[in-house]
Order: sequence, then C-alpha cells, then structure tokens
Amino acid sequence: MRKWITSAKYPGIRWYEHSTRKHGPRPDRCFGLRYSHNGKRYQPTLGWASAGWTEAKAALTLAELKENIRTGEGCISLTEKRELAEKKREEKAIKKAKDKKASVTYSQFWEKYYWPQQKHKAKGSVRTEEGLYRNWIAPFIGDMPLSEVRPKDIEKIKTALLKKKRATSTIKYTFGTISHLWNMARRDEYVHGDSPTTKISVPKHDNRRERFLTPEEAKTLLAELKQHRGHTHDMALLALRCGLRFGEIAALTWHDLDLEGKKLSIRDTKGKVNRQAYLLSDTLEMLSSRFDEHKGPDSDLIFPSRNGKVMDTVSNIFPRIVNPMFNEGVTDKRLRVYFHTLRHTFASWLVQRGVDLYSVKELMGHEDFKMTQRYSHLSPDGLMRAVEVLEE
Repeated sequence: MRKWITSAKYPGIRWYEHSTRKHGPRPDRCFGLRYSHNGKRYQPTLGWASAGWTEAKAALTLAELKENIRTGEGCISLTEKRELAEKKREEKAIKKAKDKKASVTYSQFWEKYYWPQQKHKAKGSVRTEEGLYRNWIAPFIGDMPLSEVRPKDIEKIKTALLKKKRATSTIKYTFGTISHLWNMARRDEYVHGDSPTTKISVPKHDNRRERFLTPEEAKTLLAELKQHRGHTHDMALLALRCGLRFGEIAALTWHDLDLEGKKLSIRDTKGKVNRQAYLLSDTLEMLSSRFDEHKGPDSDLIFPSRNGKVMDTVSNIFPRIVNPMFNEGVTDKRLRVYFHTLRHTFASWLVQRGVDLYSVKELMGHEDFKMTQRYSHLSPDGLMRAVEVLEE
C-alpha cells in the first residue's frame, strides 16, 4: 500500500517512495498534488523524480492551477490540462496534414492518386486523356499546388487550345479531365469547392455527326467488307443492325449470346446501362455460323484479336475501304463516315421508320434522353406534324 508523505516545505505537495527503485542515493519518489475546489477534492499524480519531477516543480504546477481557479481562466485540474494538451497536439497534427495536402501539386496528385485508377478505361480513352494531360494540362498547372489552381489558370489552357485551333470537343475533354481529378481531390480533402473549370465558358459548337448511310450505301459497304478476311464485316453488320459501339462489340463473349432468344446481352457499357440487343435474320445467321466454327470455343470472345484478347481499335481494313468510298474531299468531321457512323445509322433508320424516341433510347443504351433527341428531326411526322395541328 502506498504511503503518501506531505511536504513540509510546499503545502499541497506530497510523494511516496518506490520500494526498490533508486534515484541517486535515495529511493525514487513519485510526486502528487492535493487541493480542493467547490467542495471537490483533487489528488492528481504528477510523476517520478527519475522523470524530472521535484517538489519545487510540483509546487509551480499547483500554483498555476490555483491561479486558474482564482481568475476563472485556464484549466483547474491536470485532467483538463492533459486533455487540452492532447487537443492541441491533435490540432497541430491536423494542421500539418492539411498543410501537406495543400502543397501537393496537380502533377503529384495525378501521378500518385488519379492516374493509377484510370487504367480500367478503354485504351483509346486512356491514350486521349494522357495526351491531354501531357500537352495541355501539365505545362500550365502541373507544377502548381492543386489548392492554388484558379479559373484564370484554366482560362490560359483554353486560350492555348483555341490558338492552336483545337476543336470544342477537345476543350471539353480537357476540362472534363481536370474536373474528374479535382472531384477526386475534393473527396480526399486536398481541395474544397467546385472545380475551377465550372467558372470558364466553353465555345459552343455543334460537332454532332450528321452523316448516316442510306440502305444502298450500307449494302455496298457490307458487300465490300465481305471480300476481306477477319472480323470487320461481321462487326460492321452488328453495328448497323443492333446499334452497338465498337467497344461493346469487341467485348462480346459467347456467354452474351442467346441464339434461341435471338438476342445479345450488352454489359458494362459506356452509358453504364446494361441492355439487350435483338438479332435480325442476317445477324442471327452470322453469329450462328461463327459459333459453329468455334465448336465450343477456345476463346470466350466472339471477336478476339490475334492474340486472343479484346480488340482495342477498328481494323485498318475499315478506313481503307470507307475513305475512298465516302470520305474523299470531305473535310467536315460531322459529314465523314467512321465505324461509329454505323451505330448512328441504326438509330437514324429506326426514327425514319416511325419508331418512338423512347424505344430508340433503350435500344441505343443512351444514359441521357438528350442524346436520343438529336434524332427527332428524322421522324416522318416530326415537328411539321406538330405545327399542322394549327390547321385542324
């Protein structure tokens, strides 16, 4: 049992001695205080002589506490004092962490946190985004602390892009890349508030593709593609008949094919909406033939690349045939024919034949109805019929 001894020299100071441990020639002493306030007795322990405590030091501590009691300011107990000290340490650590985050540059965040998480994207998107960062983002704000990037810095990027006559879509893509990184940084509390790109206007330019094929053009193109080996003809046929994107076609597996139900399951799409694609007689015949050729196949992919993996680009056979057929002398990208034109053609044909826009939206897998509305002018009834009600 501890035997506390009251100091004769310093009232309110006491100690007890360790049974075996020495501090110099004497037993090690543990010092404590004893005082009262508002009818409550306080008897806190301070520490050992071997840790630096003395009667005089203990007396100074007690004097400080009593002064706080007298003035009504500061801590009146060691518990409060220790909690306050701990709170200050925590606040200091938080401030240090915030200061450290505030000093992280755009490029440091890109390389350490943002870019490693983008590898799941399609290879084309990865290449484009990396190119935008290297050529346009890093030269202007790469070395800046992310927390100090302001709208005026984004304006400089826009000015440089316009000076080099880059398309509006390139500016939007650049701003989108900056914004995606900013949102991740905000989530992790490196920055606060909206992306500075939201304060900068983007030049308006309607770059939506207008070109789609007539049935005769589509028939001629498919016949020409069929003369060449490889997957190009069959992939083009699926794009025309089912409205599929190239990436969706390239990712198709035999597990996605339901020959009996005459449909394909399209999963993990760009619009994040899984959907069904329905097979007409020619696409059904083509896929049935491919399935029979594989005989339970070695690859799960319906259209594997030469190394058995997912194709990341359209075969060069396609532009080699399409360019002389449709694109000679056509400089406006909206009027040129690309592989994506086949998907655009699918939707255009549906609307021209009176299919409602909601059905087109579901078949195309559009996440936003605005994407589908651009086909509304092709409806045989269209806006003209809306005006004609005035004559009735």
